[in-house]
Parts: sequence; C-alpha cells; structure tokens
Amino acid sequence: MKVWIIIDGEKAGPFEISHVVREIEAGHFTPEMHGWMEGMREWQPLASMPSFAEVCAEKKELDEHLEPLENDPFLEKQNPPALPPEMDPAVRSPLLRRFFARWFDLFLWSSLYLCAMQLSGAPLKQMMMNFWFNYLMMIVWLLIEASMIHVWGTTPGKALLGVRVMTIHGDRLSVGASLLRAVRVYLMGMGMSHPVLMPLCHGFSWWFVRKHGAALWDGSPGFHVTIKRIRASRWFLYLLLVFTIMNISGLVLEPVSRELFREMFPEQSQWLENAEHAQKP
Repeated sequence: MKVWIIIDGEKAGPFEISHVVREIEAGHFTPEMHGWMEGMREWQPLASMPSFAEVCAEKKELDEHLEPLENDPFLEKQNPPALPPEMDPAVRSPLLRRFFARWFDLFLWSSLYLCAMQLSGAPLKQMMMNFWFNYLMMIVWLLIEASMIHVWGTTPGKALLGVRVMTIHGDRLSVGASLLRAVRVYLMGMGMSHPVLMPLCHGFSWWFVRKHGAALWDGSPGFHVTIKRIRASRWFLYLLLVFTIMNISGLVLEPVSRELFREMFPEQSQWLENAEHAQKP
C-alpha cells in the first residue's frame, strides 16, 4: 500500500510503508508530518496512522532520552560513528547481488534434485519431459527457501553474497511471511519459470526496484533486505562453486543429457557419433 506525505507544504510520494518507517527512524520524517493512504478520509499525522504509530512512539521516546545528553556541556563534541556495513545506504539492496544470489540457490537446488533423481534410478528423462515436473521441483524449493529465511534469515546464495532478509524492525520473518515472500518472488520475479514470462518479469522487477526503491515482494509487507560489503574473494568462491556444481552435475546427468540431445537433435548427434567412431583406433 502506498503512502503520500506532505513535505514543506507539498504533496510527495507515493512511498512504500517500509520506506516511510525507515525515514521516521532516521529522523527525516517527523511524527507530526501528515500522511494519507487509500481508505483514509483525510490527512492525518503519521503518529496517528496505525502503520506508523509504533515507530513514531519509539522515535519520540528515544529523542526524549537523548535530549538531555545532547545539552550536557561536559560532553565532548564528537562526529557520529560510521553506519554498520549492513545499514550503509551505499550497499543497500544492490540488484545484481540479489539476482546472482537467487540464481545460485536455484542452480544449487535443481542440480541436487536432478542428481538425486538420477542416482535413485528414477526415470529422469520421462520426468523432465513432464510438464509438471519443473513446477513440482520449484514448489519443494519454495518450502525449503521459506524455512531457511524463517530460521536463518538467509539462504546459501544469499549468505555467500552477504544478503539477509528481515522485518523492518530487524526480526526474522515468521513462517507465513517467509512463505508469502517466496511465493511472490516465484510469481512476480521468476514468472513461474515460464520461458516467456521469466524475462518479462525480470525486466519489470528491475524497473520497479529502480523506480520505487523496493522489490514487489519486499515493499508492501514491510520486509527489509540488508546487504553487507563483501571482499573479492567471495566472488571468486561464488564462481568456483558454480563451476564445481556444474561439473559434478554434468557428470552425473551425462547419460540423460546425451539421450535427450539425441532425441532433440538427431542429425547433430549422428554426426558426433560418427566423429567419435572415427577417432577410435
């Protein structure tokens, strides 16, 4: 839900609820400023709006506690400390980092799932040709991702690239909120893995984040994504793991891949077989 704010006598917005909360916490928006969102009859102070009453009260209590300290003549004037890396605006929500973290998770899960099916003796070729197989694989991943976000606030790909998902108050997401977020990402960000919808959803999500400052699945529910600075060695480890997973899964799935290639490209596969026979002594 969007929020409009009166700033210096002018209507500004619309803003996401999570954005307004952060601005109140930072002191850029005051509890006395008036806001409006859909369903309200008139403009009201932010402190009177249910979405911001709690954070306004916390901000007021904090200001009242710090005011005597600021006026203490015996305190030395000091520059404010630097923000923690995860709260530095310069590293907040880089789109490429989140994109690569998500695709690492999907690549890791799909490789593990397909290799497990192959090693268990399941008819993997018939399963891969089944329309519902990919959707079933993704549904299982949604449940796993939601569980990891709820318990740890991150996933393997996100942890590797320093990404965490929390509430706007720094708490871990509930089970329901984690699952809701995972489903929204799958529908609005991944396009349900459909080959046509996926690039369209990627492009729209990129545009939406650049315009509104929050993803479709993060803004309205009040989720907050923090991203720590990482060293170049993390990217090297990322590439190394992708290369390793690709090679291991390629070896395990090689029989199925070869058979599918023969069925999809019979002329090219015949040419390759002739070339292999010609190289044999």
